[in-house]
Amino acid sequence: MNPLRIAVLGAGLIGRRHIQTILSMPQVAELAAVADPAADREQFDGAAWFTDETEMLDRIKPEAVVIATPNGLHARHGQLCCDRAIHFLMEKPVTVSLDEAAALVKAVQQSGVKTLVGHHRRYLAPVQEAKRLIDEGRFGALVAASVVWATRKPDDYFKVTWRTQPGGGPLLINAIHEIDMLRYLCGEVDCVSGMKSNAMRGFDVEDTVVAALRFKGGCLGTLICTDAGFSPWTIEQGSRENPTFPYSQQSAYRLIGTKGSLEVPVLRSWTAQTPDDIRWDRPISGEDLAPVWLEPYQAQLSHLQRLIRLDVAPMVPVIDGARTLAATLAVAQSSDAGSWCFPRNF
Repeated sequence: MNPLRIAVLGAGLIGRRHIQTILSMPQVAELAAVADPAADREQFDGAAWFTDETEMLDRIKPEAVVIATPNGLHARHGQLCCDRAIHFLMEKPVTVSLDEAAALVKAVQQSGVKTLVGHHRRYLAPVQEAKRLIDEGRFGALVAASVVWATRKPDDYFKVTWRTQPGGGPLLINAIHEIDMLRYLCGEVDCVSGMKSNAMRGFDVEDTVVAALRFKGGCLGTLICTDAGFSPWTIEQGSRENPTFPYSQQSAYRLIGTKGSLEVPVLRSWTAQTPDDIRWDRPISGEDLAPVWLEPYQAQLSHLQRLIRLDVAPMVPVIDGARTLAATLAVAQSSDAGSWCFPRNF
């Protein structure tokens, strides 16, 4: 397959990771251009550099775009790509509001462009293996799931003002990944009950979120997400997917079924020693599984190439990202209303 000619909008922290991934995979992609009004152009390895995204799209005419701009610009930049029939990979969250998400879903459908949303953890090998084992019925019907994402962000992280304001907290930055993973492994979210707290730092934004989720298949789930508590329980620490997080050898997810259970991402399965005799007074056996390591950003970029060149099914299209956004915002809505909330349908 020929490499994709890709442009990147936004060269901040996440944009630079996409740029580095593209540069490391010349057989998959070529970095055609970067648009960012404040970036250091020396990091782009000779790619064209623009301060204006519209000028870049019109002059370079890339095959695909990685949109890694601030969240509030996602809807506009997605629309720019749709208007020009340019395929795109949009970082999460897909937009900042459900109305924007609905408008972008419509624009994608009308334009026919191929899309991905950057919920990159779906590409992790242990997550792919967990999905396979669950779908084949290894653990029976899923009964319950729990996830903990708990780590303490340093004080200087909050010197950036928007991180202390609504929308800049762990709900939309961190918990959205966990909710997407629960949707991927457990099915669509039917309703949500949530609570938020800012008691640890006192900022206008939350530092801790908890949620109860009911999935359409009947499974129930719980989520704890905080950036104010120190623990070994994050998917980054258990999977090595982010090199800045030290490896803890601990799982953040526990998925419980009628025939057994699974820990993720360390990937330890628990099943009855006698498969035909499953009950609480019978022995249970644990097995550590060891899937082949896949770097998630590289796997995501390879998938984008196959999506565009071979027309494979998208892992996380814009409409799927909109559903994750709806379930995530439902947590905040439930906390504000003090009642169960039903995510918007897409």
